[in-house]
Amino acid sequence: MEGSLMPGPAFLRGESVSLHTWEQEDYEFFERHRNEKAIRRPLTDVAPRNRQQVEQHFEERVYDDDGMAFLICAGDREAMRTGDEDGLTRVGEIGIPWINEPHGSGMLMYWIAPDQQGNGYATEATKLLLDHAFGQRRLNKVWAMVIEPNDASQAVLESLGFEQEGSFRKETFYDGEYVDSRRYGMLAEDWLD
Repeated sequence: MEGSLMPGPAFLRGESVSLHTWEQEDYEFFERHRNEKAIRRPLTDVAPRNRQQVEQHFEERVYDDDGMAFLICAGDREAMRTGDEDGLTRVGEIGIPWINEPHGSGMLMYWIAPDQQGNGYATEATKLLLDHAFGQRRLNKVWAMVIEPNDASQAVLESLGFEQEGSFRKETFYDGEYVDSRRYGMLAEDWLD
């Protein structure tokens, strides 16, 4: 597992992933992966992040906000069932970092470390987060923006029943050119049915 310490206690558990609050022991994982080209490019994050900026990010945006941000950990069914943090591996991040409380809507974002992609972790983590967002936080809508070249992220959203609500022409500068962005949305009434 990355880092010398295991992740903190799980907030939400699924069959192969669990969602944990971010702790200082996780900053190294975040810093390393958010600076990787394979992660930051699809997120359209062009600024490098050093350790101080990562710590500031967590203090200002993650801990002092109404939004939700979680470390995604993966493990076998036994580790998930028993809550054995020793059997877990840090694999990514998921959150609804911006919530518009008066309107009951929030923006979904997620990423999975390159060496952990293709295992279904983003899909399962998104299911857990949507169950919580619609069932406990009582949001009415969760939406996500995806750049046109990010087929994997579009596939996650579409597999969960998100509807494409619009396309924004040449909205985002990506890999030397302007590309379209797509907005996807999920309503509580559709998810909870």
